Amino acid sequence: MVMFISDTHLPQLLPAKAYSDEGWYKLECEKVFRDAWWAVAFSVELQNDGDFLTVELPCGPVVLWQRDGDIRAFLNVCAHRLSRLTSKAKGCCKTLVCEYHGWEYSPLGKTQRIPDAPSFRPLEKDGLGLRQLCVEVVGGIVFVSQSKDAGSVHAHLGQEETNRLCHRDRYPGKVIHRADLDVPVNWKILVENNLESYHVGFVHRATLGGIPDDNLCTHKIIPNGSMFFGPGAIDIVSAAGRQIAKKTHGDEEDRYIHGISYPAFMWTPESLWTSFQTVIPTGPNSCRIIWRILAPQSDRRRRLLNFLARSIAKAQASFWRRVVNEDVEFLPSVQVGVESQIQPGEGLISRREERIFHFQKWLVDRIGYVKTNDFVGSV
Repeated sequence: MVMFISDTHLPQLLPAKAYSDEGWYKLECEKVFRDAWWAVAFSVELQNDGDFLTVELPCGPVVLWQRDGDIRAFLNVCAHRLSRLTSKAKGCCKTLVCEYHGWEYSPLGKTQRIPDAPSFRPLEKDGLGLRQLCVEVVGGIVFVSQSKDAGSVHAHLGQEETNRLCHRDRYPGKVIHRADLDVPVNWKILVENNLESYHVGFVHRATLGGIPDDNLCTHKIIPNGSMFFGPGAIDIVSAAGRQIAKKTHGDEEDRYIHGISYPAFMWTPESLWTSFQTVIPTGPNSCRIIWRILAPQSDRRRRLLNFLARSIAKAQASFWRRVVNEDVEFLPSVQVGVESQIQPGEGLISRREERIFHFQKWLVDRIGYVKTNDFVGSV
């Protein structure tokens, strides 16, 4: 097995200012985020009729709402005075009601009731409505885009990775971990950290140990993302989990897999659980991680195996929370470095970090950036 695709080290394509500059961030909002698909939840989080949850995306606040089996997404902004519609993180309701003046909206986002409606004459109550966004559910994961030009999630992922993501969608499941983490770093710093194993032996010495063995790992580059494949069982707990997965789900996959779909959707289809993280940009030097872990469940009659599977999945989830916390605690020091007024150089990307190079190449191609000695915008 050959881990590296590149024969040599690679250049850093992004300037330091790309990680803090307001002008660069505005370019990303226009040319990258607008047509992006953002993974925001598992569909089982919206299982009951009327369930809703809210998220913050680069386009603004969004509410996801399940009615009659359909999941729809709306801008979480009232059509009346443009106030935030609901401040609740989640809930269940038959109509969406604005907390400011009580305007009510139907499952289709149409204005259903206006308090003191005569004062708005001659406006008809369905003359205004909520701004609807695009929604797709792939592999039990709910994706949202503000743009009708985004294409399909399937097309963006590619057939092979769509199949991989959908592998466990045949089984019901339960979300065993959900977290929304605010991190004071540019979104690309967090994404790039997830695309290399070079830091593992230092930042994650207490959890993951040393740098992965080159002979046991490999990289794969796909049009809109990349994959990392590594050893499946890193300890006795994960080894036991894979044996149980074969009995409960018929899962024969025996590798650790980490995938990214650009710009910022990352997933890991482990033996007993599926995890995804979406890095949501919230400013030039801040972002939020939406992190969910779902444990699938097979035949309800196999109660003992299901109990063991959930127990091991929770133990593994607890372990990965420690790993993520190590990154979250360390990465602000990277933000300090890229914001320094002077730099020791332009930076360098090793073969072990080659997934970062391909991510940066994808990004600059969309922005139209040409590297010079000075910061240059689009061309």
